[in-house]
Amino acid sequence: MSLGAALGFAAVVLGMLGAPGALTACNKGAGPSVATMAGVENVEAVQTPMDPREAKAWSRAQSGADEDRLRLAELVGCESLRERAQGAAQRSTAIRAMSFCGDFSELPWLASIAASGRDDEAAEALDAIADQAARPRRPTDPEDAQELAAGCQSLLDLSRSTGQPQSRRVMAVRALRMLSERGCVKRADIPSDLDAKN
Repeated sequence: MSLGAALGFAAVVLGMLGAPGALTACNKGAGPSVATMAGVENVEAVQTPMDPREAKAWSRAQSGADEDRLRLAELVGCESLRERAQGAAQRSTAIRAMSFCGDFSELPWLASIAASGRDDEAAEALDAIADQAARPRRPTDPEDAQELAAGCQSLLDLSRSTGQPQSRRVMAVRALRMLSERGCVKRADIPSDLDAKN
């Protein structure tokens, strides 16, 4: 065998011996990506930073009056309010600001807070729902009919649940009676055994 051929053969052998190491190195490099993929939901849950204008609106709404919460709702929109409410620091402010939502797109989320949130948050959610229900109907209402129906059903389930605090059930009944004018629930289906508390 010539010297050149011997050197070539040695290079091939060394390359084969190095392959497992290279493969291991690739796998090590791929590890974080797999972990990242496994935590996609956490990555998506990270909220985008607020710009100075939004941050100022949140600060005013948190410590100010209803007018400040109205301005916040108009500035960021109700979907953004719900997204920001995933953070505990903004949740109460977001719920109260939802009183000024122009539609019922977030009614299912508010109803879920009313049913499973802390007592203070549940009361705020039910107050926000009642405020929305008290507003006159608008021509755009049919656009959120699906959310309205889902939210009303959740409230109806809450009002019927004997395992729920009576205060929540009473507030749910009040909201449902107002919402029944929207056609999302039959008035006859709303519990009447809590009337003494209304």
